[in-house]
Amino acid sequence: MEDKKKYQDHAGSETVKDSQKDREKDLQDQNKKQNAKGTQEKSAASKSGSEAKAGKKIRWITINEKYMSVCRYVLFVLFIAIVVYMLVSHWSATTAFISNLLKVLSPFILGLLIAYFLLPIVVRTDGLLQKITKGRKPKLTKVLAMLISYILVLGFIAVTFVFVIPQMGQSIQELTNKVPGMYQTVTAELVHLQERYPDLDTELIEEQLQNIVPNLIKLGTNLVSNAIPMLYSVSVSIVKWLINLLLGIVISIYMIYSKDMFRYEAKRVVYAIFPEEKGDVLCKTCRECNGIFSAFLISKAIDSLIIGCICCVAMNLLHLPYAVLLSVIVGITNMIPYFGPFIGAVPGVLIYLCTNWEYAIIFAVMIFILQQFDGIILGPRLLGQSTGLSPIWVIFAITVGGAYFGVIGMFIGVPVVAVIAYLCNTFLNSRLKGKHVKALKEFDEEP
Repeated sequence: MEDKKKYQDHAGSETVKDSQKDREKDLQDQNKKQNAKGTQEKSAASKSGSEAKAGKKIRWITINEKYMSVCRYVLFVLFIAIVVYMLVSHWSATTAFISNLLKVLSPFILGLLIAYFLLPIVVRTDGLLQKITKGRKPKLTKVLAMLISYILVLGFIAVTFVFVIPQMGQSIQELTNKVPGMYQTVTAELVHLQERYPDLDTELIEEQLQNIVPNLIKLGTNLVSNAIPMLYSVSVSIVKWLINLLLGIVISIYMIYSKDMFRYEAKRVVYAIFPEEKGDVLCKTCRECNGIFSAFLISKAIDSLIIGCICCVAMNLLHLPYAVLLSVIVGITNMIPYFGPFIGAVPGVLIYLCTNWEYAIIFAVMIFILQQFDGIILGPRLLGQSTGLSPIWVIFAITVGGAYFGVIGMFIGVPVVAVIAYLCNTFLNSRLKGKHVKALKEFDEEP
């Protein structure tokens, strides 16, 4: 019995050992399978990584991302070149399309201009109202600021149409009535010069003067014969202009009221396209350019308005005729830096020379004193260093702008060149940042 028990115990221990060995084998097999899967996954990952570096494999074609980006840029440049070629080759159709597009968008362009020039007035009025109300009800103060600004500007325009324009028309009518007398005065002076200086050739001047009067008579008869069609076309154009003006005012009101929303949408576009750092630089650059452009135009407009008013008051005190007409001319041409006051003085001097030469001398001296006052006292206080341009660049901007775009080019040429100069200066400073150029240090040390 004892032997039998020993045998059973021995057999039981062997079965336990066998079962443990089987479990160990199963665990080893499972570990081998897991290791095999891990190695397969690693090899697949390394293979995919190598494929990603080398390029994506689509069926039998291997595409390299670097070359694909180059191809995209090349296709984009080719597309732009084809579009530019088609526009230039069909230039008449292109200009017709652009002119029609500008006519359609004219209310929006007018509204944008109105909003651009009225926004500083609205902002300052809103700031004053917020100080009075201590920041309460900002929406109400914003609406009141817009209402006050529009009433001021529209009131100024109404006063101009009611008082200034009729007096200008009266002055023009007086000058028209005096044309025959001026003609006789000039011809008499030419005869006197011919008698005093026999060698002086005045035949060409006399021929030109003799052609002026028939041309004026012909112009008057054409105006009378074409009065009805001209009145019809003028009335239609005035109605269209008034509709565009009303739409422009409404659009400008919406633009000013929703300026924060437009600014937010513009920043969304910028930061969606560019990284945050470059987006910050672009927003700052646009803000600086807008400050340069708007500061010059608004300050120069205020300066010209003050000069025109002073000129009108001075001419009335000196009892010079055509005060309103010539003051308006002087004020408008004063928008042109440096040359504006002298350009505005030329019509007045010529008119007074044909009527009374003493008035011409008085007017020329008055304009000279007024220009000195503007250049030394008034201009620096209003404009300051709004453009930062040297006189040579101002003259360059006026010359090129006037040559290509006429009077409007002379007005906006200076701020445009100032913005271009700021952009070039910013670019050069960014490129020279961190470079210690010895050749530039001697210029920095100069006073």
